[in-house]
Formats: sequence, C-alpha cells, structure tokens
Amino acid sequence: MTYGDGPLLVIAGAGTGKTRVLTYRIAYLLRERGVAPSSILAVTFTNKAAAEMKERLLALVGAAAQRVWAGTFHAACVQILRQHADRVGYAKRFAIADTADQLAAVRQALKELDMDAKKFDPRAMLSAISAAKNELISADEYGERATDFWEKSVARVYPVYQRILNSSDCLDFDDLIMQTVVVFQHHPEVLAMYRQRLHYVLVDEYQDTNHAQYRLVRLLAGEDGNLCVVGDADQSIYRFRGADIRNILSFTGDYPSAAVIK
Repeated sequence: MTYGDGPLLVIAGAGTGKTRVLTYRIAYLLRERGVAPSSILAVTFTNKAAAEMKERLLALVGAAAQRVWAGTFHAACVQILRQHADRVGYAKRFAIADTADQLAAVRQALKELDMDAKKFDPRAMLSAISAAKNELISADEYGERATDFWEKSVARVYPVYQRILNSSDCLDFDDLIMQTVVVFQHHPEVLAMYRQRLHYVLVDEYQDTNHAQYRLVRLLAGEDGNLCVVGDADQSIYRFRGADIRNILSFTGDYPSAAVIK
C-alpha cells in the first residue's frame, strides 16, 4: 500500500485480506514514510480483529507497533472520554454498563413510569434506544420526532433510562461513541488536539460503520484528511446494529479527491 497522502478507499471482497491491507499500509507509513507511530489511529469492530492487527504489525515493524493506536471504536472512545468526559457532564472515572445493567435500567424506568414490562418488552425498548444513539439522536430529540404509539412510549423511557445510568456515573456502549462525538462537536479545541496528534486514520470493515461511527471518523480525519478505509459493500454484517451501507457507497462523494483501489 504505497499510496501517498489523502483519502483512500480500498474495495476488498470476502477473503481478500482487508486486515492485511491495513497492516501493510501502516508498515509502509512507518518504514518508508517515517511517520511517527503515535500519529496513526487504526480502528476496527472486534477485539479479536484488533488483536490480529496488532500481532501482524508487531511481526512487520517490531516494537514500533506498540505505539500505534490500534483498537476497536469503543476502546478508542473510552480512552478519549477518560480524558474529556467532564466536558459533557460525565465523571472521567465513569463505569460502563453491560447488557444486564442496561436491561435493569430499562426495567427500573418502566417501573417508575408505571409501564407494564409485559406490554413493553425491555429488550425491544433497549434496542430502540440503542438505534437512536447510533443515529446520534438524544432523548430530547427522540421525543420531538416520535410519531406513533411505540415511538412515544420509547420517548418516555429513554430520558428516564439515561437518568438512571447517569446517576451511577455509567455510560452504555452506545454512549461511548455518541458522547465522544458530542465532545468533539461542542469542544472544537479538544477535536483540534486530536487532529493535530493523529495524521493518519485507518478504518477496517468500513461497510459496517453506523452513523455515529461515521461521524466520529469524519470529525477526526477532517474534510481532506489522511483517511484510509477498507471494506466491501456486499459484506455488511452489522445492519442489525445500525450499519449504514451508504457510508462506503458515498465515500467518494464525501471525499471528492479520494483514490479508489479495487
């Protein structure tokens, strides 16, 4: 991967080596271009994929791989929020709610609102709240947009659910990305600091990004930044989590100067 600076889209089908493309791209930047390891951010979706990426980098470039910021979207956002969560009203030492914690919070919210959990399935309610956060829709915005009976029911539970989490200094997994985006949007000086630090952003399995992840990447990379994404529009597996295929299909529209390699 000897492409120079600027936006780059790599279309790679199943089994063609998406992760290999990213690792060799990073190795080229380190060995041939003299890029500082700490100025590279590489993100993917699972801990397994992130570990594989780090292993391959270690084999290619040695100890320098340890200083590349490589991990999942959520892990990257945790690191950012541990430094800046106070900018959006959260404690820096926040806890992270797992699924059991989230369902307990939904059930508590239903109880407080005198809503029957048998009629309003907590898992379905949680799924709706998660989908809203993946679209960067706050509880207030959701309430303003709600039209039918179900949406209006979710609009009642969403703010109470959020209050219950907040009372325990707790964020759920969707909050990790959503609140990082909020930090960057409301505090441009924080975003500027990360843009100054990160000269190259690389994203694996780009076809599986949802709107919140898409927005996060765009903020970090800037309008004409060094953003390299690898994906396959025919291979999305996270549609149930809000993955938006339009993110990869519209890449050249978002970045008109982008190079495309198939």
